[in-house]
Amino acid sequence: MSPTITNLHNLPEALVAAVRNDPYTGGGDISVTKLIDAPQRRALWRQHQDAIEEDVSERIWSLLGQAVHHILERAGTDTLVEQRLFAEMAGWTISGQFDRLHLSSKTLSDYKVTTTYKAKGDDNWTRQLNILRWLAFQNNLEVERLEIVAIFRDFRRSEAERNPDYPQQAVKVIEIPVWSLDETAEYIRERVLLHQAAQAGDPAPCTDEERWYSGDKWALMKPGGKRALRVLEEKPDFVPEGTILEHRPGRYRRCEQYCEVAPWCAQWQADLTLQETYATDR
Repeated sequence: MSPTITNLHNLPEALVAAVRNDPYTGGGDISVTKLIDAPQRRALWRQHQDAIEEDVSERIWSLLGQAVHHILERAGTDTLVEQRLFAEMAGWTISGQFDRLHLSSKTLSDYKVTTTYKAKGDDNWTRQLNILRWLAFQNNLEVERLEIVAIFRDFRRSEAERNPDYPQQAVKVIEIPVWSLDETAEYIRERVLLHQAAQAGDPAPCTDEERWYSGDKWALMKPGGKRALRVLEEKPDFVPEGTILEHRPGRYRRCEQYCEVAPWCAQWQADLTLQETYATDR
């Protein structure tokens, strides 16, 4: 079974059909993107996918990303485009598909439709591309350089002119650190074992990183004020006279808004209970 696709906002039927007819099949025991994701989340997805609903509106950016990949098929010679690779690790078959491999420069490129927030890179991109490099090596393809071609869906020219730290174009090539093949193989093995345990009914709790934890914040406020004078990452030892300190508990943004299996997740449900208790006691 697969999640039910809904259309709560009455989007055009062409978009609905495009999402529902997604040809992605993956293959193997686990894909690269699932491997680097939370084992608990994947295990819950497998258990409850027939009860999950996803709205078409939540898949639009993914659909745009697929359109970019289709454009890559126009790439010239000396490249391999969108090839799926397979290799064995710890009894499972790992599958992964790269976007573009430049044969002469031995450069693997992955195209991402993303936000300017990720203009400096992302740890999961590093993990993903290094696993793809390992897969390429297992299939007799040599890769020496990794890069993300980031296409910023929220790029604003006015912000680029004002802020030199902001991306200066709507597209940026981001160099990705290259791990040794031995280091990558060890990482893959560790991840496979975690997913195997989760699938067998013994999932490790999701980490703060996997849950997109914002971290606690402390805001210096004027009494009666609505806006913070300063927001601090750590609780200060001293509060200036004439101000008060407001604790802003961290939030698990993925659990709150972006995890389809949150209703069945004991870890998240326990957090909700603690939040309710905290709100009642205040």
